[in-house]
Amino acid sequence: MQSLDIISVNLWDVLISLCNLIIIFLILKKFLFKPVQNVMKTRQDQVDKIYSDADQSRASANQLKQEYENKMASARQEADTLIKNATQSAQRRGDQIVSEANSQAARVRQKAEEEISQQKKQMLQDVRSEISELAVDIASKVVEREINQKDYDGFVDQFIQNVGEQQ
Repeated sequence: MQSLDIISVNLWDVLISLCNLIIIFLILKKFLFKPVQNVMKTRQDQVDKIYSDADQSRASANQLKQEYENKMASARQEADTLIKNATQSAQRRGDQIVSEANSQAARVRQKAEEEISQQKKQMLQDVRSEISELAVDIASKVVEREINQKDYDGFVDQFIQNVGEQQ
């Protein structure tokens, strides 16, 4: 019978064990589970905050990236505009320089033509006077008398005009 005492179940022992288990559960719940849950909740809040901050940082970085891209596009457009304006200004200046050069060339050509005309008139005057002198000399020798200079000047002018018309 001794062996039955070892195997038998005592109701009071079970009840006391159950009470001990409930007391230990309540003590652990109060002093262990709640603080651990609070630590876990605090840790979860920290992790959520880190994720929230990371999302905000990503959104801010995306916004800054977009602003940077917009500024770069604006800078490119401004640079294109400046290049276009500089090209147009250079073209206008080049056209102005060409126009001034053409104008100056026209003035030089006109002045040269005037000088040529002046020299031509002077040469004709010189030729007339030489021809007149030669004619007077020849006529005076041929006729052996002195002829009036005005008469021969008239003859020479008429002769030169006839020669000029034939050319």
